[in-house]
Amino acid sequence: MRKSWLVVAALVLLAVWSSRSPQPAGGGPSTVVFPLKVSGKSWQPQIVGVPGKKIGNANVKEKNLRAVILGTLADFAADYLDLDPSGRFFLYYDDNLTWRVATNSSGDDTTTLNGQVSNDGVAWMFGTYTLPLAAGDGDVFGFAKVKFEKGHPFGVYVPKSVKGVLYFSSTDINTGLVMKFKTEKPLA
Repeated sequence: MRKSWLVVAALVLLAVWSSRSPQPAGGGPSTVVFPLKVSGKSWQPQIVGVPGKKIGNANVKEKNLRAVILGTLADFAADYLDLDPSGRFFLYYDDNLTWRVATNSSGDDTTTLNGQVSNDGVAWMFGTYTLPLAAGDGDVFGFAKVKFEKGHPFGVYVPKSVKGVLYFSSTDINTGLVMKFKTEKPLA
């Protein structure tokens, strides 16, 4: 009986705590912007053949991805990405509930990911990416580990680095991605 009362009390406290408005990263209105290093695999499920045989799969390398975003590598993926002279992907760490990703460091045309970062830095985020040229959209799921800066007051979470995997799937363009990512030094 006593243990169940403690569980109920803990759940009530958790509900009250989580109902507060989200605290931005760093305890203030600033967003931390990280350039990302990415690599992974893509697949195109519309390519069919012998069941179980790997076809329509490709490695995604940082060098090639940068060239596609810059518009210097002819690739069908350029039709579905926001091209930018940065040639990079960026993670905007708004707070422990909201992140954004984009191909620019100016905050234009970002894709919002919502989810949760736990106290130990485990994160899971979800969102929808609207494809340029009205080609449709795709679903994004991310799972990551956040390392926080030390020395901040209780409840203030300032991200130092993020490492994880983003999963993207779009039935509109019959493409999927599994992209490993890690942050580089945040922009000033």
